[in-house]
Amino acid sequence: MGPWHLGILLAALIIYDLVPANQGQDINPMIIRQVKKLRTRCLNQTGASVEIMDHSVKNRMLPNDPLVKCFLHCMFDMFGLIDSQNIMHLEALVEVLPEELHNTIIELVGACGTKKGKDGCETAYETVKCYIDVNGKFIWKQMVSLLG
Repeated sequence: MGPWHLGILLAALIIYDLVPANQGQDINPMIIRQVKKLRTRCLNQTGASVEIMDHSVKNRMLPNDPLVKCFLHCMFDMFGLIDSQNIMHLEALVEVLPEELHNTIIELVGACGTKKGKDGCETAYETVKCYIDVNGKFIWKQMVSLLG
């Protein structure tokens, strides 16, 4: 399995973990540990605060903080959802997510595409902001928790 597919699989597994238990199967605890390691790695690489990330998810707010922006970019990069040209590829999740989430992913991609920022961090942040504007309920419930 190539690194791109592994990243997509990891992202999907994180999101899948957030789906209520009666809608999915158990996820291998080893995979969950690996995902947590990636989160820690991105926190360490960017200097983003665990407290800010936890507060953000808890209060459903996306802080306009340079470190948080770079944390988002790092996570998307680790999951293979942003490329070296800073183009988002959220649609790649359709390949691995449950079918009931496909329309929502396609809606987000169609509405937002990639919102360009001055760099990869700003691009990831602006794109996530658009996702929240389009379907904040889905983003906060299913996706942002994977980043926080």
